[in-house]
Amino acid sequence: MAASGAQEVVTSPAGMEVEKNKADQKKKAEIMRELHKLDIQIQAMERERSTHVFSKRSDFRKDFCTLEETNTKLIEETKNELEHMKQQLAKTNHMVKRFHKELTHIKPTPEFVERLKLIMEEIEGAINVFKEEQKQKYEELLREERTINQELQALERKFETWAQAANDPASLTHRSATTQRPLASARDITKDLPPEVAAFEKFLQQSGGHRGGWDEYDHGTFLKFRNRYKGRIMFLDHLKGPIPTKTEEEIREHETWYQEYLFLKEQKKDSIKHWREQKEEEKEDILTKAQESKTEEEDEEEEANRKKKLQEKIDQEKRERFSQLNSWKVQKELEKAMSEEKKMREEMAKVKKHEEEKKRQIEIRAQVEEFRRQREEEESFIQQQNELRKRQDTERRHQESAREIVKFRSRDLSRLQEKLAKEAEKENQQREKERQLERLKSHVEVERDPTRLLQPTAGWKSRLKDKSSSGGGQVLQMPHRAVPNWRKT
Repeated sequence: MAASGAQEVVTSPAGMEVEKNKADQKKKAEIMRELHKLDIQIQAMERERSTHVFSKRSDFRKDFCTLEETNTKLIEETKNELEHMKQQLAKTNHMVKRFHKELTHIKPTPEFVERLKLIMEEIEGAINVFKEEQKQKYEELLREERTINQELQALERKFETWAQAANDPASLTHRSATTQRPLASARDITKDLPPEVAAFEKFLQQSGGHRGGWDEYDHGTFLKFRNRYKGRIMFLDHLKGPIPTKTEEEIREHETWYQEYLFLKEQKKDSIKHWREQKEEEKEDILTKAQESKTEEEDEEEEANRKKKLQEKIDQEKRERFSQLNSWKVQKELEKAMSEEKKMREEMAKVKKHEEEKKRQIEIRAQVEEFRRQREEEESFIQQQNELRKRQDTERRHQESAREIVKFRSRDLSRLQEKLAKEAEKENQQREKERQLERLKSHVEVERDPTRLLQPTAGWKSRLKDKSSSGGGQVLQMPHRAVPNWRKT
């Protein structure tokens, strides 16, 4: 039981690793499904674009030529970027393989650790550069996406305004007059505010407040699912049941509104932060002007001393951090080298155990072969003894049968002689009987009477006799069998 418990303790980290791998595989599968879904949507949009926008038969072909050139340019840039990304990943992969190759020949020496350290720093630098480049590109793409969404929403609102104006000319006239002469209250609300804050407040007024015109429960449910799926677009498919009062189109419009809301809110925070920093700078300028009574030399000396102390402190912190980082890296490298050495020892132990097991199996196989050979020899000897015994039995039976045959032949011969003697005696008796019949026939003479054939026989004569003397009359009692009780009832 102790061995089984130890085995469970050893295999439990492996089980945890298997569970972790399963979770990673599930997460990867989910990401791949989402990417596949997005790819299908992109292909459908590209087909629709090629059919309706970039079609050579379109009447607006000349107007969309610039857009098609821009699209072609973007496709080329995407291909070049993908090729550059593949090259960076291949370079990083090569460096990692070189690092693994170095770990196959572990030497616990400072030179080996230093070489591993350099390789790790190169890999870390390459990964950091790649991550930084991708981060900048993603941030730029997000900014472009927000800008495009805002432009699209502005165009949609403009189209809606045009449609309403086309349907109601009076409202168009009234709207234009209202636009030309805004109310004093509307002008005073955003007069002293920064543009970003004013834009955010205006957006809230136009879109129905901080919940986009939704009630508190629906908006709270929307935020709960959005935070649960970390803003991934797939959370929209799970909101149909929890928010039955809203359609799928309204939910998607609310998601677009919420993205713009977050973007404008972030701009508002940045603007307020910038305004506060500006106010702090103005305050510092006022304090600096108030303290201009001091001599410039004292200020310069004090500033120099402060900067010097600050620089010394920064240098000291850098040295300490660098020392800690180096010691941490060396410790990690030594731990990794020790773990690799332990892994190699375990592998060697496994190989040795496998060889011993193989050797033991070969010995067992040889023993089994020897046992089989001995058993075959014994079976062969037993078979030979059985065959010899069978031959002896066959010879003995042949001898006995030969003796029995001679005995049977003599017995049959004596019986045959007796039978022939009896038959000869019987023939003699028959001949003697025939001779006696012949002698009797010569002494007996019988006359032939053909009328004798038609004369009545003795039986017929007895029937023709008188029946009166045969004892006829009334029968007084007839004997019969007893009647059973079950017949009487």
